[in-house]
Amino acid sequence: MNALLILINEIITLYLYTLFVYVIMTLLIQFQMINSYNKIINAIFRALISLHEPLLGKIRQFMPSLSGIDLSPVIVILLLSFLKNLIQDYRLGL
Repeated sequence: MNALLILINEIITLYLYTLFVYVIMTLLIQFQMINSYNKIINAIFRALISLHEPLLGKIRQFMPSLSGIDLSPVIVILLLSFLKNLIQDYRLGL
């Protein structure tokens, strides 16, 4: 059971890291600091979109519009950090 909790914890950590990369890439593409027509950049960005948009889209459904500011990644980061802390506390209790 402990190994399964460690695996879930590591998957959440990896998801959080890729979410940070997704948010930074989104900002860099919006400010035209990286070229989204580059095949490698486009492939990476499309993979990150397919990984993160299903969860972010569900969060956006329940959030009010804040004049163009998207806080859904912040909500996801907070929820996953809370889940990681719960797993860590449960694992230490075993």
